[in-house]
Amino acid sequence: MDKILFLFLIIFFTSCTTVKYVTVPLSLPPELYSITEGQIKTQKDLFKEYQKTLKKINEWEAWYSIQTNTN
Repeated sequence: MDKILFLFLIIFFTSCTTVKYVTVPLSLPPELYSITEGQIKTQKDLFKEYQKTLKKINEWEAWYSIQTNTN
């Protein structure tokens, strides 16, 4: 009887520690951001594009955290 209980406990604890994978299909990710040639001519344009890239990175981070249910 002790062997059966021991075996049951081993199976129970190993099944609780297995890795869970995301099986739900992901939503569509945000659009990619790209800079075309000749778009940046001044330092002011550079700062504007930098701000746009930071916003796009935040969109991707938010999308990823929603998909994986993390904070």
